[in-house]
Amino acid sequence: MSKVLFTLSPITGHVRPALPVVRALVDAGHDVDVYTGSKFADAVRATGARYVPMTLGRDEDDAEVTAWSDANGAPGPGLRRLRWEIVHLFVRTVPAYVEDVSAYLSAEQPDVVVVESAFVAGALAARRHGVPSVQLSVLPLQLSGRDVPPFGPGLQPPRHALDRLAHRALTLLIQKVVFREAQREAQLVAAQVGAGHLDVFFFDWVGTLADRLLQASVPGFEYPRLEPHPELEFVGQITPRGVDAFDEPAWWSDVLAAREGGRPVVLVTQGTIATDPDRLLRPTLEALADQDVLVVATTAVGEPDEILPDRPANVRAARFVPFEHLLPLVDVLVTNGGFGGVQQALAHGVPLVVAGRTEDKAEVTARVVWSGTGVGVRTDPQDMATAAAVRAGVLQVLADPSYRSRAAELAAEYARYDAVARTVEVVEELARERATV
Repeated sequence: MSKVLFTLSPITGHVRPALPVVRALVDAGHDVDVYTGSKFADAVRATGARYVPMTLGRDEDDAEVTAWSDANGAPGPGLRRLRWEIVHLFVRTVPAYVEDVSAYLSAEQPDVVVVESAFVAGALAARRHGVPSVQLSVLPLQLSGRDVPPFGPGLQPPRHALDRLAHRALTLLIQKVVFREAQREAQLVAAQVGAGHLDVFFFDWVGTLADRLLQASVPGFEYPRLEPHPELEFVGQITPRGVDAFDEPAWWSDVLAAREGGRPVVLVTQGTIATDPDRLLRPTLEALADQDVLVVATTAVGEPDEILPDRPANVRAARFVPFEHLLPLVDVLVTNGGFGGVQQALAHGVPLVVAGRTEDKAEVTARVVWSGTGVGVRTDPQDMATAAAVRAGVLQVLADPSYRSRAAELAAEYARYDAVARTVEVVEELARERATV
């Protein structure tokens, strides 16, 4: 039996994908602890693992991140806000998180640390204490490379030598100019926590510090690299199967009847951070109100009667429905581009309409377009989609069978992987190596 620590950003889309791995390690007889936000304490305990609270580190509720940023002087949506949030939410929070994790490592002496890819503090603390670590990436692959576009703007991969030159120039611009302040602050933080000078862009820190890099995706949904990282391995999508209880909503028979009768079912979801329903939920309902489709809307952060009180007749809504039950009945997913939800859709062969530019969503949208599994919808400076754009995107995906065909091809690729089993194997391999040493 090995002792394993998971360090996870207190964000729903970063915690939920790790829980099936946590449960599998517990079931295999390992002693597993999870350091994350208190919002997820019950979900962690339900896996059989022990919850480790954030004490010095900021215990954030991801549903309140936008409100917190607004209250603390963040600019409006766009590049300036992204830079602000990287500094205030991801860089300046690192020292306190490192102290929390370091205190745990000194007291508990685990064999392996599993670090979610956005939680650099876990990798820094593991390196400080000489504990091997595994990066578990639940975001689009953000490692810099000579043959891939810079992470963030949502660019397509290079088609020829001129594209590669342009991407390298843009990479330098982003790293040396756009995120100069964030990089400078990150270097100060690294020195503060005893990591010394890390001579790489801070987006690449976890990938540089970790001993193994596991990308929770498949090659078919990621840009090809001529110079792959030697420790990088694709493990497939981590399906949160069995994590959530499922009680059929009262309207479930309507979905089954639509599916059996050949009436398209369109699912719209907006995630847990960019929660303003005017960004995507309401435009989608307006866009499809006069279409012969059944729309299922999930509201996540509130009850449907609060979030969408006046709904068209062809809409059925719930706060949450486990995707593993809903996606097999869906023809199109309309989403703002959460990486986990997009991959769940593709694993079920469901094509997409994606409208989102905040966080990592531009990168997710770019990969959907590149892989031919859906279309991207432009949004305004406030990251809001128009009803007309959503309607055009949905009708395009429904009319063109190539999108569903490509989604089915990716579904077959996802089916060849068992992400949970492979991640468990890698953790056990590192624990054995540490025990041997």
